[in-house]
Amino acid sequence: MSGEQAQRTDEAPGEAPGAGGVRAGEAPAGAQDAPAAAEQTHADAQGEEAAEDDRPAHAWDSRRDLLRHSPGIILGSSARLGGSLVAGDQHGVSGGQVTGDVVLGGSKYEYHLGSGTPEETSGEILAAEVDSLASYFVRPSLGSHPEGGATAGEDCFTTALAELRRNRVLVLSGASSTGRRTAALMLLRAAGATAYRALDPVLPPGRIAPELTGSCGYLLNGLTTSPERPLREHHVRAASEKLRSADGYLVLVTGPRPVLLDGLPSVSWRMPPAVALLRAHLQREDLGGRPVDELLALDVVQDVLQHQRPVAELTRFAQRVAAHARGTVPLTGLADFGNAAVEQQVTQWFDDPDATLHDKAFLIALAAFDEAPYPLTAELSDILYRHLLRTEMPDVSPCIPVFGSSSAKRVEFARAVLYQETEESDWGPVQQTKVQFRDPLTAFVLLREVWTGHPSSRPALVAWLRRLANDSRAVVRTRAAAAAAVLAAADLPSAMGLLIQPWACARRFRTRLAAASALALAHRLDAPHVPRILQAWCTADDHRLRWTAVRTYALAGDAFARDSLDAVLDAVAALDARGGPARAWPEEPDELAQSAASLLLAQAQSADSDGDSLLSQLVPLLKEPVWRGFVLRTFIHACGPTDDVLGGGRPLLLDLYAQLTPVPGTPGALQRQSMAALWRAVLNDPWSTASALEVMRNWVRRADKDPGAEAALAELLPALSVTGEDRKRLAYLLQHLRCDEGKRHPAVADRLHTRLKSVSTTSR
Repeated sequence: MSGEQAQRTDEAPGEAPGAGGVRAGEAPAGAQDAPAAAEQTHADAQGEEAAEDDRPAHAWDSRRDLLRHSPGIILGSSARLGGSLVAGDQHGVSGGQVTGDVVLGGSKYEYHLGSGTPEETSGEILAAEVDSLASYFVRPSLGSHPEGGATAGEDCFTTALAELRRNRVLVLSGASSTGRRTAALMLLRAAGATAYRALDPVLPPGRIAPELTGSCGYLLNGLTTSPERPLREHHVRAASEKLRSADGYLVLVTGPRPVLLDGLPSVSWRMPPAVALLRAHLQREDLGGRPVDELLALDVVQDVLQHQRPVAELTRFAQRVAAHARGTVPLTGLADFGNAAVEQQVTQWFDDPDATLHDKAFLIALAAFDEAPYPLTAELSDILYRHLLRTEMPDVSPCIPVFGSSSAKRVEFARAVLYQETEESDWGPVQQTKVQFRDPLTAFVLLREVWTGHPSSRPALVAWLRRLANDSRAVVRTRAAAAAAVLAAADLPSAMGLLIQPWACARRFRTRLAAASALALAHRLDAPHVPRILQAWCTADDHRLRWTAVRTYALAGDAFARDSLDAVLDAVAALDARGGPARAWPEEPDELAQSAASLLLAQAQSADSDGDSLLSQLVPLLKEPVWRGFVLRTFIHACGPTDDVLGGGRPLLLDLYAQLTPVPGTPGALQRQSMAALWRAVLNDPWSTASALEVMRNWVRRADKDPGAEAALAELLPALSVTGEDRKRLAYLLQHLRCDEGKRHPAVADRLHTRLKSVSTTSR
């Protein structure tokens, strides 16, 4: 196949291969204007560069990229696109007053006045601010949560306060829309704190305890607990010990599903009934002499209160109701409040004759790149504008003013906000100016509306997303996949036929990765039939579909881990039945192992890692010739990733071994035994010995500056020394280990060697 023919296999649906092919929504090549031709030349050049550097990343790295670059509302919540409800973090800032948590770009921020430097890890919260919050704070009433749950039928504030007083440390979980920050401050106040300090939310769990030096109430709002950075028992115990000696208290505020290991308890905070919160806010407002009960009885107010709304949104609504009571806002100004207003606003944007096609292109791009850097969103919206203009007026040359509307005007038109946020990159943390819709539901509603309500835009949108899926930047490819996932949740057949399946059949790995990411995110959005699609593709004749399915399992298979492993095993069996990998995909055995390794690591990082695990399921497969090579490859791949994005942390499997309970007869002890059995298998197999020894060398090198890793290895290595040959192999490795480019023998190797000899002598 020639390079030109291969290039055409990746074109959007509707483009026929061959010299006469015409892209959907574009003018024929002979009629292309100069800017369009220049853009196509640039795209082709970028495509050639991409083709030269189009190598699939390790499955675990792809998973990390997906988690890093996907919209926070998809990763942190379950969204229902067909209605007006989106469960998850929402925010609202109005009138210069901030109540509850402010959610920007999927992260939670507290703003304090003062002259702190970027290195400061805590700041004072004025007691007057806490007292002001107390004046309208509402405690949940008994039995106020008919939906049930851990706090149904009880006062969760009382439960949380008792836990805080007993242990000095409290993990308070809940969505940011519930007013959890205010609740945390009220708990500290009720516990007896008279001074308050806010801790940096990006502090690693192991850095929290050293910050607790004073007799005050500490608040860590927005603690990010993830499979890569869970909160463990020793973190909480260390903080509790410091606080008892200093007579202080600490509330750790996390999301609704915190990753807590070692059985750590948390108290789930649920906001009080909306009517109670609205009443409390109205009692502090100037109502022009009108009674609160009269305002609460208004039909439009009752309509808003029918659904539980975020605390910040109720605060804004209270201000609007007060303005109506004073006569400055008409009754219709109350009626259009709520999520219905988002759908109405989206409709108005597309129906507005004064809104240019350029404006609408920016809105669509912002919907795909909500919470992303503004310059990137603006850049890609211009590309979408060209595609849309060729659909609407194919004979007109696209013209974009270099210095058109200011960013402030565009953001205001989109009812969005600009904010600064530090985000991780491949080169370390960088400061970015990001843009986000004020209402997080807007992005979902807008993408659904443009796809299902304006089908004439589909050719341009498909061509645009296809280009994004081939971009060299991971964030762009991930956002193209996220947009396709939203479209799949709204209209699965069209999204599959026009976007995801053509991507899955593409020649380039990065395009297929976009399909895998789209399916993974679509499954998070409860799009139908994703597991069925993956199961069919995993054993398909087309190796490109098989690759896409296998990579999707690596990205999202932990959501249905055992079914995913079964599907991967079916693919291994099908591979063996075909007599080995096809010439078109010689790396298939390795890709299957990477996928299974990602499933194993994702489950190991979950809060249920001390239960039944995939590790234990892999050990019996070693006895079967058809599975043995697959299991060995899987374990080698699982040993590599670390708990640091840049690769400088503790190996994840070694960290798991350190955290598992060694008590005989427990699930943790079984997992430890399973890990030791897999290690012995890879060390004693001729095919994998060299790779396994190199992995073990890396583990020992990382333990040189990590006492916790050294302690885990001191327990693991004796379990690997079953025979005399085992002991000789490990002893030789430790005696001849070098680090720092071969210049130094690490002291940790000598200590581990001494430990290994002492255990071996005792066992004999």
